[in-house]
Amino acid sequence: MKIVMTAFEIFGSFNKNSSFIALNQIDNPLVYKLVLPVSYPDAFDKLKKELTFKPDIFILLGMAANRNVVTIEEKAINELNFSIPDNNNITIKEKPICNEGNKYIYSKVDIDELITYLNDLNFECEKSTDAGKYICNYLYYEILNNYDVPTIFIHIPMYETTEQYNELNRLLNNIIIYFKNKKDFI
Repeated sequence: MKIVMTAFEIFGSFNKNSSFIALNQIDNPLVYKLVLPVSYPDAFDKLKKELTFKPDIFILLGMAANRNVVTIEEKAINELNFSIPDNNNITIKEKPICNEGNKYIYSKVDIDELITYLNDLNFECEKSTDAGKYICNYLYYEILNNYDVPTIFIHIPMYETTEQYNELNRLLNNIIIYFKNKKDFI
């Protein structure tokens, strides 16, 4: 099994990115790690350029500083509408990602089942129906639209403590276990 796990570099006025820290803590031979720029269209372009193989699973990580718990996105929306400029200082307003694309693309992964699995293991996480309209949503939409691979996007709060990151690492490793045990995905 080949899992691609992505995270993003620092962006905006933040001095760190929780997704980047979380990705760096993952130590699993099944996981190919990739840090992406917070810029359009560079994030997806870099992913396409770097991948020399077809993954079995995508686990995409992003930071949602305004959220208090880990959220797993149910869908991506076909719209860019930046509230802040990307790292190339570009702001895009009300533009479709794909002119002929569906308004929403839903993950093939049963998000409710995954969250129940994680909650049963005492991890606090919730389903989200709004991946935003920034680079996280852009990347999620492009992967769902261009790869026929089970994909999830996880938004991580802005964590401050080692304990929070250790718990997040355990959560991510249990998601990897979940996918390893889901034979119907691969």
